[in-house]
Amino acid sequence: MNRTFGIEEEFFLADPATAAPVPMSDRLSSQLLGLDLPGTTVHRELLASQLEIVTGICASAEEALEALVRRRAAIERICREYHVLPFASGTALQLTSATDFTTGQRYATIHEFVPGIAREHFINGLHIHVHIPDAAAGVRALNALRGWLPLIAGIGANSPIWNGELTGFASWRTVHYRRWSATGIPPVFATVHEYQQRVEDMIASRALLDPGHISWVARLSVNHPTIEVRAADTQMTAGESVALSLLIRAIVDTASETDGSAVTAASEVLDLGLWQAAKSGVEGTYFDSESRTSVPVKVVIQRVLDYAGRALHRNGNEQFVANYLDSLATFGNGATRQRESWNQGGAKQVAADAAKLFAQA
Repeated sequence: MNRTFGIEEEFFLADPATAAPVPMSDRLSSQLLGLDLPGTTVHRELLASQLEIVTGICASAEEALEALVRRRAAIERICREYHVLPFASGTALQLTSATDFTTGQRYATIHEFVPGIAREHFINGLHIHVHIPDAAAGVRALNALRGWLPLIAGIGANSPIWNGELTGFASWRTVHYRRWSATGIPPVFATVHEYQQRVEDMIASRALLDPGHISWVARLSVNHPTIEVRAADTQMTAGESVALSLLIRAIVDTASETDGSAVTAASEVLDLGLWQAAKSGVEGTYFDSESRTSVPVKVVIQRVLDYAGRALHRNGNEQFVANYLDSLATFGNGATRQRESWNQGGAKQVAADAAKLFAQA
């Protein structure tokens, strides 16, 4: 039986004329959140211009893809009626002079705690949950994932633009996220107790509101029996979100079979790799923790396939993920497409082109 997984996708609503985020009216919000569709739910996020799609528990690529495409198509249809664009990008293209927050006590508390960061939190991530039977299995999977997290961030990069300018990075969201108090690659944990003690110490510092604010790019979920991977930007298409989920699931599967095979490289070294992946995307070179050298991204992709290939094959996902990785080599990732649109017509063109892909598989 295949290990189950779930997907959370964050995205903006944008003004077609300016590409700036648009706060939702009560009426639009009611329609978007109230639409009952099987397989997914929709939630508000910190900013009034953000929404989040959350799948149910999925066992197959087909199940996840159908649910996401159906929900995205419904959102696109409703947004068209209100003359706004659904925009799946890791960052907003333009910042507005004032930031509108979603009402609610938790969001108010976040704004009060870190007002400067919250005001500029115009970023969207792809959060992938993969089932673990217990915390010990989760720690093993977390250790095994550490070395692959820069690659996930790089191939999942979809945020080269910030406030009307090209940043020189494929994933500006990854760089922007570093302003929070606990981010980056998690350390190696020998036991569940060590993980739990580290979390307790971090909370005791009062530099975080709660465990949910530990923003490592992979962590044990606070609310679910899952490992949660947050390395990638939100994706332009549902198919890209699913492909990344399947690859991560296969890594977790492999870790469970090999007793973890922890990557022992120091977190600061892997954090450099994460920064480098955020800059390079699917181009340039990556730091390889095994050889301690920089290697082309295609070499790292082949290595992850060598590592997780048996699990991909057993799960029936080998071709789905191979097609996705082949498309990266041919067409690039979301960051590549955003830059191409930018060169053709600036922010407005980027938002329009991304909206055309929003409900595609």
